[in-house]
Amino acid sequence: MTPAPDPNRPDPRLQDEARCFEILDQPELWPEDPARQAELADLLELHLALRSHGPALAADLAPAPRTRWTGSWTLAAAAVLLVALIPAVATLQRTRSLQALARDTARLEQLAQKRTQDRAWIAFFQQSTTLLQDFEQNPTLCKKGEEDRRQEREMAVALLEASHQLAAQGAPLKEAEAIRATLHTWLSEVAFEDNCLSVERAKELRQWAAAHNLETQAERMERRLRGEDA
Repeated sequence: MTPAPDPNRPDPRLQDEARCFEILDQPELWPEDPARQAELADLLELHLALRSHGPALAADLAPAPRTRWTGSWTLAAAAVLLVALIPAVATLQRTRSLQALARDTARLEQLAQKRTQDRAWIAFFQQSTTLLQDFEQNPTLCKKGEEDRRQEREMAVALLEASHQLAAQGAPLKEAEAIRATLHTWLSEVAFEDNCLSVERAKELRQWAAAHNLETQAERMERRLRGEDA
């Protein structure tokens, strides 16, 4: 025959809950059991949210705070506590929703930033290809023995500035950075030349670009960044 419960003996479940509240601010006393730690973490979050409503709850729960829960809790007292916890739970849920929204917003911003950076790299390789092709064409002459490369030089100056910016922000691919660095060297040579180049100097620049296969590499990297080439 099961003995009748002793009314003077504290409920062990309430004692256990009281112990949880006592060690909330003492992480070194938390049990090693992961499941128990998770329960304590949830309880701590609720406790902190409840504390944020301290003044309002103090008015509703007139009795002075107690350091230990005992078996003297009545059903009515438990109901009062449940009603008092509702705003805190709502606040906790809203806080978690806002945190999730902040994470999603940050992720979308990162994706948008990456797309912007990828477009800048694509434009750099595309325009570099165009410049290399233009440099292969026969331009008008400043005078006999000198090629008018004013337009090509202006474009090289602009691309050189873009190259500096791309180097600072980082490349989407390691190979893209290597090709940018090679193009940067060639662009520097063109940008620091005079508008009118001697035929011999223009030939040297074309040969240097061909020896490093710059046009083909720039075209291939542009396609790869567009997702058109594996």
